[in-house]
Amino acid sequence: MAERNWLREFLNVYWLRPENAIWRALNCKALEDVEFSEPSLDLSCGDGIFSFIAAGGEFERTFDIFEGTGSLEEFYDDADIYDAAPDSYQPEIRRRPDYTISVGTDWKPNLLAKADELDFYDELIEHDNNDPLPFDDDEFETVFSNSAYWVDEIDRHLREIERVLAPGGQAVLVLKTSDVHNFLDYVETNWEDQLGTDLIEMIDRGRRANKSHLHDEAGWTQQLENAGFDVVDKHYSVSWWHASMWDVGLRPVSPHLIRMASFLPPNERRQIKEDWIETWESLLDPFNEIGFDMGRDTSAPEIVYVLESSS
Repeated sequence: MAERNWLREFLNVYWLRPENAIWRALNCKALEDVEFSEPSLDLSCGDGIFSFIAAGGEFERTFDIFEGTGSLEEFYDDADIYDAAPDSYQPEIRRRPDYTISVGTDWKPNLLAKADELDFYDELIEHDNNDPLPFDDDEFETVFSNSAYWVDEIDRHLREIERVLAPGGQAVLVLKTSDVHNFLDYVETNWEDQLGTDLIEMIDRGRRANKSHLHDEAGWTQQLENAGFDVVDKHYSVSWWHASMWDVGLRPVSPHLIRMASFLPPNERRQIKEDWIETWESLLDPFNEIGFDMGRDTSAPEIVYVLESSS
């Protein structure tokens, strides 16, 4: 099978947020050798777009996630503009994924409604991961999550993942670390007096509150072992360069870009989008390598852990 152009696929759906596209593309590269055996569980699946593309799915160029936004006027009040499910949101699929996922969970009904449009999950369940998982012991051969570090009750959550994982099965957790030169840390430490708190708050928009559980690599390994896991493999998909691009990117102006794009006639929107994707693909392609580094730092802002139960 020819190597997939993950960057182009994610630029298609995230074209107004190219910093998200390259991060997700690198995640997919790190996951290429991970087999998703059934039954499988996608925790905090959100709208399902990432897992759908990671499984080999492709969307028509006429579709992107920005057709499914809402509350744009409340963006600077920390609203989740993607927590919306308008009737106009209809993903157009060009290629079905190579596999499906048995169960997807999320705590936001609107995101589950979007995921349902993909016909990719056999079952979707509304669930808050701070509560015990609503599944039997040893129920799943594969458990995937890229959001575990958001959960308040992280220790219990990790133990719950271990509980529902079948003997010999694998859990794949994408965990952000504290090993990163963070733009917000940088400006707060050095330039807050000159730049003021308004700029920092505009960039942050509550993100820090969603990352209360960040550890370095040794800290995560210890916490995973305490939860009953053995670390089978680790992948370092992104570097500080990617984290620096992602930390700001086009996020602060994204509601304005989304509004502008929404006023374009369909044909003109598609042509501009194609030109936009071509330009961003050229700009980002040199960085489209796992662990890309130019000698400044070798820290890993995110680690993909492949785990098995130690019991």
